[in-house]
Amino acid sequence: MWNRQVNTNSNARDIGVSEDSDLRNVYIDGTETRVVLNFCEKFNCTIEIDTSDANDWGNVYPNMSGDGALDLSMYLVRSGITCLVPAPMRLASWYLPLEPFQESLWAAILLCLCMETIGLILAYKSEQELYVPPSYRDGWWKCTKFGLSTTFKLLISQSGNSKANSLTVRALLFVCFLNDLIITSIYGGGLASILTVPSMDEAADTVQRLRLHRLQWAANSEAWVSAIRGSDEPLVRDLLNNFHIYNDDRLLRLAQEQMVRIGFTVERLPFGHFAIGNYLVPQAIDQLVIMKDDLYFQYTVAFVPRLWPLLDQFNTLIYNWHSSGFDKYWEYRVVADNLDLKIQQQVEETMSGKKGDIGPDMLGMSNFAGFLLVWILGSTLATLSFFFELLYAKWLSEEHLNIT
Repeated sequence: MWNRQVNTNSNARDIGVSEDSDLRNVYIDGTETRVVLNFCEKFNCTIEIDTSDANDWGNVYPNMSGDGALDLSMYLVRSGITCLVPAPMRLASWYLPLEPFQESLWAAILLCLCMETIGLILAYKSEQELYVPPSYRDGWWKCTKFGLSTTFKLLISQSGNSKANSLTVRALLFVCFLNDLIITSIYGGGLASILTVPSMDEAADTVQRLRLHRLQWAANSEAWVSAIRGSDEPLVRDLLNNFHIYNDDRLLRLAQEQMVRIGFTVERLPFGHFAIGNYLVPQAIDQLVIMKDDLYFQYTVAFVPRLWPLLDQFNTLIYNWHSSGFDKYWEYRVVADNLDLKIQQQVEETMSGKKGDIGPDMLGMSNFAGFLLVWILGSTLATLSFFFELLYAKWLSEEHLNIT
């Protein structure tokens, strides 16, 4: 991690700009930068940075080898690249009335209702055989209609208009009523808890989910993905297809939208902090959550001129730095000096599901969207059935006139 500030107690010179430029003297800070600063203090050297994007240093390869004018130090820190992605949205859909029970429980309830219906059909038919004269007995079709209608009336706590003559039918009706009463009570309790404690959809907070959701994600430089650009893995290629490079102004506009719909790359530091771009304002982070894992990570190293005589001393300093625990202390110190602690706290609060635990919520129209859809569907079917009955009655009357 490093931070560059212009003309603020400068501790380095930028040789990539002209001598008379105001950008000549700069102030740099960061965990890796402090290693270099301490090394120069010990060996009496000065720091010069080059922002001219010179391309004559050679190449570094994934196997930690290189060519050209470069040599590598031992590793400095672990740098993980991850994303702040849109927070999960509240679910409000047509299947909300189905959520109190799991699929297996709905199947068990449907099986129970089928058994009740069959039992009532058989009991009512037996009653017809035992207590009703042959000329007044109802057939199987009317017995089936009695069983179906009575089962659904009991399920929604509605009384029937049929008269039960046998003790078998009365006892069966009583048992079915108790069974349906228990089911509806459990359903009502589950529905109340779902309505007041909102259900959230799935956030793209893992690499697999980021790929599955095909979420667009962006950064302000190719450097964020240059290490994985040549990968042959299908997962990485799919992720890179959704990656975009925008300037800071465009990223700021995207982050300030009323509803953020894109992911933003951040660097996960070794000891729990995050290097976050200035375009991610607090209002934007309120709508985002940090991913649970990294897109990828690397161990940063220092690139030095080949055959540099002080490389061994520099590696020794890095080793002592890790052994003493200063790497952790310097990260906390640099974050406190250069980064917005409020934003750091906001990002940390999105971890471990803290952001999704929003507790009970006041009911609104969105809570009843599912029920309104069911009501509209039922009303539509009832209207269509009514017109069908009218046409059927008209057709029967015409048939009767033709016969007479």
